[in-house]
Amino acid sequence: MKQIILTILVSVSMLAAQAQDQPTGQHAEKEKTLTVSQDDKDFTIYPNPSNGVFTVSLANMNSKKADLRIMNVIGNEIYHETITRENALLSTTVDLSRYSKAKGLYYVKLETDNFSVVRRVIVK
Repeated sequence: MKQIILTILVSVSMLAAQAQDQPTGQHAEKEKTLTVSQDDKDFTIYPNPSNGVFTVSLANMNSKKADLRIMNVIGNEIYHETITRENALLSTTVDLSRYSKAKGLYYVKLETDNFSVVRRVIVK
């Protein structure tokens, strides 16, 4: 009986040691390059402050499209649009008066494949 218990304990110990040597899961990481050297003058929001209608534009980019998101101060997305490049400029006019009657501060986020920028816009 002691022999059986001893054999079981040794087997469990060996299995536990092997389990510690094994990786617990697979980790896949995707590398993404983010451009941070883009000039501030290339990204414009005008007029700012605005009455709710303003233009967002980004010049000198190689991307053909960009995702535009507008969030309120607590982070809720109130507007989303995918804009495409016309000539050398990614540009669109946004009318927030249709989506939100509230005056205040909003965050404008523009993302391409290799560039991301967030700016503030004031609606008065």
